[in-house]
Amino acid sequence: MRVEAPFPVLAPAAAPRGVTLADVAERRLREDITTNALAPSARLRLEELRDRYEVGASPLREALSRLVGEGLVEVEGNKGFRVAPLSFADLDDIAWMRATIEGAAVREAIARGDAAWEAGILAALHRLLRATGSTLADRAPLEVWNREHDGFHRALVGACGSPRAMEMGARLEAEHRRYRVALIGDGLPGELIVAEHRALADAALARDADETAALLARHMRITSDFYANQLRQAAAE
Repeated sequence: MRVEAPFPVLAPAAAPRGVTLADVAERRLREDITTNALAPSARLRLEELRDRYEVGASPLREALSRLVGEGLVEVEGNKGFRVAPLSFADLDDIAWMRATIEGAAVREAIARGDAAWEAGILAALHRLLRATGSTLADRAPLEVWNREHDGFHRALVGACGSPRAMEMGARLEAEHRRYRVALIGDGLPGELIVAEHRALADAALARDADETAALLARHMRITSDFYANQLRQAAAE
């Protein structure tokens, strides 16, 4: 049961102290995996990773082991490590987890959010709509669109007061983004993207927690079903 005492107001996170080489390697590996700079199922050879990241073998092994725990990397018996392949089960799990965590977080944000939170949602929606064309098939602006899309979702839950929920949400966003970058195909229609996110913003600003959580779950299912269909088409080719 959620403790009823209010969360403290969160100050911006301070720069991390005591960052290790394994931490640096983990961050860079996660970024390259979730943006598909390291492709799904690609072998992760330590000698190549040492040159790529200028980090020794021991920190790299530690970083890779952490990412195994997150499901982004797999161990191949005696062959070493590889990037986890894209899979229907993983995609479905990410969608479910995002709907669960963001649904709970947005309820808190609606209960706690002030005028600055409302303004943040409107600003994030405006930036997202500007970045959304008729389709997302053109990969050139995809990085910008990804940033604005994820920024909108963070704005929705930004007043939830839970740093753990925000951290987990950001990690799940990155894992979902891996599928988006790999499987964008002919793209989601821009009209659908606009309608989905306008509805989310409207429900949140109306302080309708049930409707916002339901729309989030529906949004995750629609987009993940699209990626799953693209994954099936890729497997059939």
